[in-house]
Amino acid sequence: MKNKGLEAFIKKFDGQIVSDEPTVKTTKSFIEKVDAEVIDKPQPKQKDSIATVAKSMKQQLEEGLKEIDKLDPIERSCGLIALRSQMKLGATAFEKLVENLVRMTEKKPPSTFKELIKSKRRIKPIIRDLLGIGLTVFAAEGYTGKTTFGYEIIEAVCNGTKLFGQFEVEQANTLIIQLDESDADFEYKQHEMGLQYNDKNWAIWWSFTPLEFPELEKYVIENNVKVIMMDSLISIAGKEISPKDAEFGILIYRLNQLAGRHGIAIICIHHLNKKPNRKEVYKEDIFGTAFIFNGAANCWGFWIEQASGEMLANLKILKSRTGTVDINEQYRFTKCPDTRRHIYQDRANGTATLDELNSNKDRVLNLLKDSPFTLFTAPEVNRILSLGNENYARNILKGLYDDRVGIDRVEDKKTVGRPKFSYRYVIKQS
Repeated sequence: MKNKGLEAFIKKFDGQIVSDEPTVKTTKSFIEKVDAEVIDKPQPKQKDSIATVAKSMKQQLEEGLKEIDKLDPIERSCGLIALRSQMKLGATAFEKLVENLVRMTEKKPPSTFKELIKSKRRIKPIIRDLLGIGLTVFAAEGYTGKTTFGYEIIEAVCNGTKLFGQFEVEQANTLIIQLDESDADFEYKQHEMGLQYNDKNWAIWWSFTPLEFPELEKYVIENNVKVIMMDSLISIAGKEISPKDAEFGILIYRLNQLAGRHGIAIICIHHLNKKPNRKEVYKEDIFGTAFIFNGAANCWGFWIEQASGEMLANLKILKSRTGTVDINEQYRFTKCPDTRRHIYQDRANGTATLDELNSNKDRVLNLLKDSPFTLFTAPEVNRILSLGNENYARNILKGLYDDRVGIDRVEDKKTVGRPKFSYRYVIKQS
């Protein structure tokens, strides 16, 4: 036989025939083996869509994190490494996946206009005009008083007292996770500032890692915690983790999940990039902007300036997803030289105090409520309530309309040129 390939095949075939077994059975077994080899060969697959792949990877990461949570705290760091290896992703790809996961934290808006209108319900903030539900980043340079500012917020919440003499606060349970200061440093500031914490509504942890989320969530549920202050993000992430790393993104993502599930406010003290003679803070100044700013629900910038020889602290809202504060609102504070406490001075965007703004807002709302369905113009509201300025009255009316508290806006169709509007309170029919 001249065909060597065929000769080899027959020789291989004959060698597999066993004398004490029927030839038919042996032949059948051989054919099954050949078929199996053919089946095992990689077959061309239909490519999944990008959306399908993205959802699958997101699900794999979320399920992996849940599985890691069930491990012993010491084993969880190994579990995170194993998850990354299991997903067969390099550092850059894993980082990109986590970045997308952080972005997916925000709920997708409804697809129809009617559903969108119904969904726009403002959640009651923890502190009106200052602190909303969700993850709030409080970014400032070192030695500017950002930690003491946070201590004062926790003090007001756990006692239910007015914050800085301006912000109304309801009493609630609080938790401080302090990794940037020792117990001696904290005790010194407590004595210097005269901080008074209600022990029934306050606790402090001196250690925490991102892998202890199950324990943190359990504590939040069991103690009905409503406000958590974390000092600082870098220390809690482990210091060796860069804010640009994927692991840092996972920390931001899980803080958002925790806040959203339980309706709490999490204040994360963070740092700004170093910059001499800073006169304002922008989102680009936040250390590790990509993950932190995008992942936070709200973000405040805090900086110090010298005004007429006196130190002036500025607090400006850079991101307000919850709508607790109008974007770019800026508060200014001085410091008490004896106690180092912050003293509210004013709003950079207007002369009215928060008390005046909120008091007049309530007065206008009550005026409209007392005469439901009656149309009021800004000049009429200004005259009746002696607010002193028609534009000020108009801004209050517009703010009430934007807040969706039952105020309707009606355009005067008879006017020519610039439109004129009236406002009324509408009682909703059940």
